[in-house]
Amino acid sequence: MSQLRALLFNILFFGGTAVLAVLLSPVLLGGRRTVPPVSRFWCRYVLAALRASCRLNVSARGLENVPDGPCILVVKHQSVLETLALPALLSRANFILKKELTDIPIFGKYLLGAGNIPIDRSAGVSALKTMVRIAAERARHGGRIIIFPEGTRTPPGTSRAFHPGVYALYAGLPELPVIPVALNSDMFWRRRAFTKYGGEVVIEFLSPIESGLARKDFMRLIKQKINTASTALEEEAETRFAVTRPLPSPGKSGGEVNPRDD
Repeated sequence: MSQLRALLFNILFFGGTAVLAVLLSPVLLGGRRTVPPVSRFWCRYVLAALRASCRLNVSARGLENVPDGPCILVVKHQSVLETLALPALLSRANFILKKELTDIPIFGKYLLGAGNIPIDRSAGVSALKTMVRIAAERARHGGRIIIFPEGTRTPPGTSRAFHPGVYALYAGLPELPVIPVALNSDMFWRRRAFTKYGGEVVIEFLSPIESGLARKDFMRLIKQKINTASTALEEEAETRFAVTRPLPSPGKSGGEVNPRDD
């Protein structure tokens, strides 16, 4: 039954996305003036399809920690799901993303029009400077800057170093609150897995990180807060929905398997 539900979701997801992308393509002419509302509508459509087909809901905790104005959201990355849920939950969501995604026909145009920030990761230090400069411009227009500190989806049971771009934003835009974000999405929508499991993905917005920390202290603190809260959400999902945390081998995950104490 779970696979049949996942098949239905894929039909709604890919079929609906293709139809909407073509029918709504005229909004691309308006760029950042017209694309964000359409992108947000699409994200909400996908989440509704997920609820209807797989009985998988998304809820948010700690939204009171997110300011109405610009901020930096440092988000645990486990699944595709959070890239859909965050724009649905928050207006003016601007993701830091790899430049290659913007080369995808049509879809890449929507990514750019939505105000996301493409980064050429091969450019090294200059890429960080470009990221901070564009993020500052988005923030001047009320944007919420979203960065995945691990750089890629990281399943429960693995640990990756946080990328330096996180501190570059923290130090380069000291006027913006930095909000750690924990979640448990991989418990229900796993990386490279066809089946989606019913239940409730929780996205938790934690209290802001204090300003003015040294790099080492900041990186240690924000990683500890995000990973500790994410582990608690994973354990809650195990209890409530009888799902289990996958523990991939180091060779498959690209991360370091550890006892989840970082």
